[in-house]
Formats: sequence, C-alpha cells, structure tokens
Amino acid sequence: MTQTILQTPVLSTLRRTSVGILAVSVSLPMGFISAAKILLVLAAIGVFWACHPKPLGLYCKRPPFNTWIYVGLLALLASSLWTQAPNALLWKSINHHSTLLLIPLLYFMVTTKKEAHSALHLYALGQLLVLGSSLALFAGISIPWQTADVGNSGNRFATFSSYLDQSIMASVFAAILWHGRGFLAPGWPRYAIGSICWAALGCVFFLMPGRTGQLVGLALISLAVMWILPARVRLAAVCAPVVFLVALLVFSKPVHDRFEASWVEARAYSQGDASPTSVGFRLEAWRSALVSIREHPVAGTGAGSWGRQYDAIQGAAGRPNEHPTDGNPHQEFLLWGVELGLGGIMMLLGIFGSIFRVSLRMEVAPRRATQSTLLAIVIACLFNCALYDALIGDYLCVTLALCLAAGLKPDAEDISDNGRVAHIPARD
Repeated sequence: MTQTILQTPVLSTLRRTSVGILAVSVSLPMGFISAAKILLVLAAIGVFWACHPKPLGLYCKRPPFNTWIYVGLLALLASSLWTQAPNALLWKSINHHSTLLLIPLLYFMVTTKKEAHSALHLYALGQLLVLGSSLALFAGISIPWQTADVGNSGNRFATFSSYLDQSIMASVFAAILWHGRGFLAPGWPRYAIGSICWAALGCVFFLMPGRTGQLVGLALISLAVMWILPARVRLAAVCAPVVFLVALLVFSKPVHDRFEASWVEARAYSQGDASPTSVGFRLEAWRSALVSIREHPVAGTGAGSWGRQYDAIQGAAGRPNEHPTDGNPHQEFLLWGVELGLGGIMMLLGIFGSIFRVSLRMEVAPRRATQSTLLAIVIACLFNCALYDALIGDYLCVTLALCLAAGLKPDAEDISDNGRVAHIPARD
C-alpha cells in the first residue's frame, strides 16, 4: 500500500491526539477546552496542508450537515453589513456561533470508526471522572479540585461547570453509554453499564436542580424505552415521559421543588409581576425575541444585536433598562430568528434535520446514540442557547461530531488500497 503524508506516523499521531484530547477536555474546565480547540485547529492546518492543493475542494461531496453549518455561519458573517450591534458584540456573537464548526472539523479529522471509538472512550473517561467527583461530593468526600461543601446548594455537587450544564451532560452521557455499550465497553455486563447510567441520571434527578437537564433526561429515557418496546406497542412509549415525571415529582425533592418554583414564577409573570425571577425573565426574553422577529422577519437585526433589541423593546414597553442584557434570549431558535430573521430559524432546523437524515444510514448502536444526542440538543435549545453558550456548546458539538463519525466513517479495512485515507483526499 502506498504511503501518503496523511498516513505518516507524525501527522497521524498529531491528528488522533488532538481529537482525543478534545474528547476528554469537554468534561473539564473551560481552560482545558480552549487549549484543546487550539491544538485541534493547529493539527487541522497540518492536515489541510498535506491534502489536496486546493483545500476548499475538500468540502465538496461532504455530508449535508456540513453545508448547512457553513451556510448558517456565512449568513451570520454577512449580517455584519446590517447588524445593529457594535463591533465588539458582533464578533462576540460570531465567535460563540462558530462553536458549530467543531462538528465538520472533528468529522474531517476522524478517518475511521476505530478512531471515533477511541475518541469516545476518552470522552467516556472524562465523564466518569465528573460523575465520580459528583458522587464523592455527595458522600461528603472532598476531592483535590473541589471541597465537599462549597456553600451553594445549586452547584454543590457540580464539578468543573454549573449544575445546568452538568445535568444536560450527564443525561447525554448516560444515553451514549447505554446505546453505544457494544463499542464503548465491549464485554462489560449489562448491569454494570446500567448501574453507571442510572448513577448519572440519579445525579440529574436527585442532586442537581437543572430543569433543562431533567427534561433532557426524561426525553432520553422515554426514547430508550420506545426503542426497547416491540414495534407494535411503541405508541405506548408516549406515556413514558408522563409516568417518569409523576414518579419524579413524588420521589425527587429537587425535581418537585424546581417544577413547583417554575409554576409559581410562570403564574406570577402571567399576572403582570415584573420581579426578576428565572422563569419570568425567560418568558419576557422570549416575548421580546418574538417582537423583534415580527418587526424584522426577513433579515433579522444582525449578529450580536439581541441585547440592543431587548433593551429597546423593554424601553418601548415602559420598562427602560429594567433587566438590560447583552447575552441571549435563552432559546437558540429565537436567537437565530432575532439575528437572521425567519431564515435563521430555518437554517438551524436545516442543520438538525440534515443530521437526523444522515443518522438513518447508520447501524443501530451509533444511530441511537446520535439521535439521542440530537434530541438532547433540540430540547436544550428550546430552553437555553445551548449551542451558543460556552462549555455546554463545546460539549454538545464535540459529542455529536464523534457520534456522527462513529456511525458514518468507514472501518479501517475499508481504506482504499491506493494509500489515500477515505474521506480525506491526499496531496498528489
């Protein structure tokens, strides 16, 4: 077999190492993730240099989700021509959105299923570290990076991130470990894998008050139940979320307290209470985003413009600077709608839809892992700007990219005999 530069030990090791470091880093603090992303980019530059003399040709005949991501990000860049945001907020917004580039970049850097599985092993090790840390803190055991009592009841058992982020991460990890147990933990007994999954979900439902993570956990459990049931009775799976939610409201105090607080805050907001509660602010942000989209449905108001739009709408409603923000409306679809109009929402739906379509071509295990991760992202995006936010956005994009690679990349023996790695053209 003819050796190419992509198959030389130095470049191959750099490529696999950069992917593996990022896979484990998404479970660690933000500084580790940032350093790992820089390493991945540097490794990718080396790979691009070693490939076809015209690197842009690499993107031809790529998976459709790549195209949707590029179109969406190019539209955000183009919106700099009409944005109402200052340059600092414009580039801050584009930087946050560019996390999506991790999906095509990681997919490009992984060449075989074996490499994807290796990266997912490292991802699982990182998540096991986080899970073990949370359980140790619950048991009252201090660990080198966190004491057993930090005084904040919400983040008391969260490690390296907030309870909101970690509850979503733990739910996704449990689903990927369960559905991908065949390649993540071959030979392990099912009860051992199940115990780890239930421990992760136990943290979500009993230790951390993250409502979005709890909804994600409920949805992923229901999806797993649906896949377990025979096809003729799968319709009964629609009852699973209700059954699980009722049980959690009865037996889990964190779930009961958070959902009761949500109901009280939502009811107060509907009666005109302008107190800065969590749910009240979120509902007001959603209302303001819908007003902005209605006023600018075609092109939106440009990247980074959410803060000014929100403040202007608050001023028009007689509440000037009551809750000023330069953040986001806590809903990914509405954020894209504010910045790019209705077309922005369609672009985001196009990204998710194209990923779902390609997942249908996968084998059962990676397909279910990919679809579970995608469902988690959609739910998280309905209640937060999950892909836009730091850390959780990196985690979700990296996890989804590795699941896609595990399901779509060829086996090592399918590499062509002419020495060119599948999916990566080599320099002639």
